[in-house]
Amino acid sequence: MKLNRFIATLVLLIGWSHLSLAQYEGIDSDYYLFPIQPDKVNFLSGTMGELRATHFHAGLDIKTNGKEGLKVYAAADGYVSRIRVATGGYGNSVYIQHPNGTSTVYAHLQRFDKELAEYVLENQYKKESFDVNLFPQRNQFKVKKGEVIGLSGNSGSSSGPHLHFEIRNSKQEVLDPLRMGFDQIRDNIAPIPLRVALKTLDIDSRVNGEFGRFEFELVKKGNDFIIPDTIAAFGKIGVEIWAHDKLDGAANRNGIPKVRMYINRDRVFSQDIDNVNFSAQKNILVHTNYSAQKQSRRRYNKLYIDDGNTLEFYDKADDQGRLSIDTGSNNNLLIRMTDAYDNQREVSFVISGVSPQDKINKEIRALSTYKIQDNTLMLYRPSEDSGLENVTVYVKDQSRVIAPSYSSQGQHIYLWDLRKGLPDSVVMQENSLRLMFNDMVPSNVSHSYLDNTYALRFEKTSLFDTMYLSSRHYAHKGAEFLEVNNDIQPLKRGFQAELEPLLSYDSLEQHFVYKVNDAGESSFVGGKWENGVIKFSVQTLGKFTLMKDEDAPKITELSRNENTVRFRIRDEQSGIQEFRAEIDGKWLLMNYDAKRRIIWAERRDKTKALKGDFSLKVKDNAGNESIINLKL
Repeated sequence: MKLNRFIATLVLLIGWSHLSLAQYEGIDSDYYLFPIQPDKVNFLSGTMGELRATHFHAGLDIKTNGKEGLKVYAAADGYVSRIRVATGGYGNSVYIQHPNGTSTVYAHLQRFDKELAEYVLENQYKKESFDVNLFPQRNQFKVKKGEVIGLSGNSGSSSGPHLHFEIRNSKQEVLDPLRMGFDQIRDNIAPIPLRVALKTLDIDSRVNGEFGRFEFELVKKGNDFIIPDTIAAFGKIGVEIWAHDKLDGAANRNGIPKVRMYINRDRVFSQDIDNVNFSAQKNILVHTNYSAQKQSRRRYNKLYIDDGNTLEFYDKADDQGRLSIDTGSNNNLLIRMTDAYDNQREVSFVISGVSPQDKINKEIRALSTYKIQDNTLMLYRPSEDSGLENVTVYVKDQSRVIAPSYSSQGQHIYLWDLRKGLPDSVVMQENSLRLMFNDMVPSNVSHSYLDNTYALRFEKTSLFDTMYLSSRHYAHKGAEFLEVNNDIQPLKRGFQAELEPLLSYDSLEQHFVYKVNDAGESSFVGGKWENGVIKFSVQTLGKFTLMKDEDAPKITELSRNENTVRFRIRDEQSGIQEFRAEIDGKWLLMNYDAKRRIIWAERRDKTKALKGDFSLKVKDNAGNESIINLKL
């Protein structure tokens, strides 16, 4: 059956968009062979469009029963267009170009077939590098559908043995393999919603009388889910959902490609993740609620399109999925989730339009004196304080007296639009609250902030949206720190920083920048010293410090014989940067499994024993080196 006929059926059943259809037209449903154990029912640990920390998952992760070494087959006729060996990422991977204009990718392989393996080994010795990215000549390695191209493994950044499989179109966008009708995968389980969140999207909006973001438990009703209590709201509101999908025979939580939201039967939001464009992957950080994920580890799918989000798999609605709730309105919300096998689940609830009130009958326990949501500063002050309720906000040389936006049992809540100015301080009765705003950093333009001992440089592509900069450089208990906001706002491309030390150090060249998380754990960032100033680039906001690394990597011999020698290499602080082995002064390939920290020798000429003067040099990211010499 032709896939365009198959798609026509899908249109009748679940209404895939015209944009989605165009990705799959002209592809026969039986064009591709399932690439591993095609004669059996298979199970997945990852599906197309699944929400990961830094990207949308592309293609399928096919389980291999927790073991390596299963045969991997070419999904269709074609030729090998690319072979990659990498310490991280896809590890050992093969790319095959097909006559219909598509290509397939097979990643995390344990090894390549004999002909490809010989070609890779030859080029590793030619380039004197374990990591290689090779592009064979067209038709140099022709393959037939069903031909073994390698064995499944756990190489690269894989977290366990499996085969990662992709189908890409001519633009190198990844298509959903499950749309090809593979009957090796069974799915009779509908998506599973866990929670819904509502968020106020401007300073005048409210959810149950409050400004902020609020999560709601779901109750199962029949096959679907509801929020049993009516939610009172007003103004611009965004809806988010925490949900996942499951497939038969596997406990893994997978992604949901298709989500629709309706208000009073009118569709206001639609997403169809039927292809993944690698150049837009960073938008995962605004497609999901980055702040919520950082604070609760729950990855919420936004059902509205945030500023700076350039993804193209939405059916753009008039207001980008933002709800407008008017006083006195009764709004029936329906969220419909559909997986690749047309299993559906719905979540429904009611929002009643209620005007903002001065007082709400609820106790609010503020965890801090203030916090920021988007463009709004929220200030908290205990309501049992005697005296006037108003506070004074100071912006540069001007002041403004503001009343509470609303009050609760125990708290006054004040809201300030930061676009009107960045407050220096707020006076509440006799107490003064010092605010640490430095600058307003706009998106889509280059912008720099200079202080006495540090400088920050944001490029046009650094930010998704405006950032209200709160940074400081200080010394504490014998260490110094640079804080640049909190890591609850995503960055699109990162920023550059320059830091002049506050403290004296015995050897600047051995000190590098590290990021420090909330648990006090550090991770290497790097940096380069120039005239007493260290310059570095970072991809996230947060807290940074200078640390010295003078410990060389550790090398431990594990085994040796006439064919190979194996070592474990470790560096606990800055991490391994590179290694080089030689036998009798000539480069020797060392294969590297970074997860197990093991390297092992592989000779170019397998007929000769591994004998001679052997040396191995391992260098860490701070420039420290360890060398071991052996007589093999």
